[in-house]
Amino acid sequence: MKYIKFQIENFKAIKNATIDLSKGGLVLFLGINESGKTSVLRAIEVFDHVNDFEDEDRRARSIKSIRNKKELNSQASISAELVLEKGDSEKVSVALGLDEEKSKLFKQISILSISRNFLFENANFVEEWYILDSDKKKAIFGELDKTHETEICKKILSTAPSIQYFEDFKDQIPDFVSLTPGAEYYDPDWASTIEGLFYHTDKNVSVQQFQNLTDPDARKTVLNKVNKILNKQFTERWNKKLKGAKQISRADLEYDANTKLFTFKIIGSDRATVFAVEERSKGALWYLTFLLKTEFRKKKLRAQSGKTLYLIDEPASNLHSSAQITMLEDFRTLASDSNVLYTTHSQYLVDKENLSNVYIVENAREIVRVLKYQEYIKGKSIQTSYFQPILDALQIQPFSLDFSWDKVLIVEGIYDYLGFSLIFFDVLKETRKKFVIMPGTGAASLSPLISLHIGWGADISVLLDNDEEGRVNQKKYIEKYPNLSEVINIFDFITLKPQKNNIEFENLFEENEKKAIANLAGIKTSSIGKKTFQQSLLIIACSEKFKKPFSNLICEQTQIRFQKILSKAKKDLNMSP
Repeated sequence: MKYIKFQIENFKAIKNATIDLSKGGLVLFLGINESGKTSVLRAIEVFDHVNDFEDEDRRARSIKSIRNKKELNSQASISAELVLEKGDSEKVSVALGLDEEKSKLFKQISILSISRNFLFENANFVEEWYILDSDKKKAIFGELDKTHETEICKKILSTAPSIQYFEDFKDQIPDFVSLTPGAEYYDPDWASTIEGLFYHTDKNVSVQQFQNLTDPDARKTVLNKVNKILNKQFTERWNKKLKGAKQISRADLEYDANTKLFTFKIIGSDRATVFAVEERSKGALWYLTFLLKTEFRKKKLRAQSGKTLYLIDEPASNLHSSAQITMLEDFRTLASDSNVLYTTHSQYLVDKENLSNVYIVENAREIVRVLKYQEYIKGKSIQTSYFQPILDALQIQPFSLDFSWDKVLIVEGIYDYLGFSLIFFDVLKETRKKFVIMPGTGAASLSPLISLHIGWGADISVLLDNDEEGRVNQKKYIEKYPNLSEVINIFDFITLKPQKNNIEFENLFEENEKKAIANLAGIKTSSIGKKTFQQSLLIIACSEKFKKPFSNLICEQTQIRFQKILSKAKKDLNMSP
């Protein structure tokens, strides 16, 4: 069984939002502070009653926070669609206690739709209930009241994938963990984590079996195997792959047979000094917690109830940029047999290969909108701050030694940079390392880039649109740098399409090409405006899987136009044709 969609209605400030999980992989929510990203994750968490607080006061406060504060009388609803996979119908039938005839009817259902609802009147919580949406419901269960229907939904969800929410992993690793319910150091979440760690090591040896061993050597052997796996996943990655400060030799799980308590210890780089976990860096503890609660639990959770759904709010904030980049690999690994939904402000955690699974979250007049990236960019007024991490993820690394920074083609902005890069390097197959393309922030703002590269002694070519702004700034730059006017050649696009009075970058493409490019990017629209075309280029440039199909869309005439521009730019940069 796996979740394929969530529908959120009137939950806090979220009026209506649809979250599509059918493609799997990583799902990213981008938005500025207070935009409502956390509310989206919380709504999905709240859908599963298993995540309710056991403490009545905390549970009451949690439910109260669900209400849309702008309405005294409201009903919040979180609906989920789940696909039944092989063997799921039998599991659910057993959980529901269905007889043979009704089990046959239930097997005819391929997708389950369940909603959890919360009713508020005069700003007070009144009741909550589940609804099962199926044309087979009456035939299987007969007439249902709210209580009975809620019980049925809860039994179905007991066989569904686990939904795990993590708030930047702020829950600290406890000093001690007991696996005995009701005991002093018992925490069901961390008890499950310890069980998952043992299952991850050897599914044939449970932690309960380990605790029942009376032979100290046998216990030590099992625990050594557990710690070997733990350190292979944590210590080696932390010290090497994530380039953490090399102050950790080992991270060990210890067990006291007398008290039946587990505890985690960190062994210092001298291989002798023992530290409590809280004495290590926040970054190291975050990563250890991440592995314990995801990587080491996923096998057991997957075996129990299907594709676990992880909700991770602002992850890896304690890790430096290079470690955050590496963390994406861990997220992809986690998403290989789980669903991972996460929020971030960091450009280093934007998965550029997966922009089709990016949502933009914005708060407009206290109403939260959640839109697929492809839908969001269709708007007439786009606030860059909401998707700035995507643009930041595309930044050029100006001090990379792999490129020839003494030959620089300066273009007006990020979208010109994306377009020229796609055409020059992927369509026309120009060698990428012979020169660099440097994006500015508009035709009028290129002086800092020009001055910088003059100071570096670089060969420079500048491309501007042949519109009013481009012509005005062409004159400005030539007047400002009179001694370099022959080097700084402002390319005149009008020579390519003389029938146009104003030629901008997007005019170099045929109309049918632009529609095909938008379609390739997943943007369905009958007319292609400038913003839509620009964002289509961004989506394609971020994913290798789109590069070849993009090249196949570019007609010969368009290639000739860009080849003329490339030849002129190479001449300006003193390069061979």
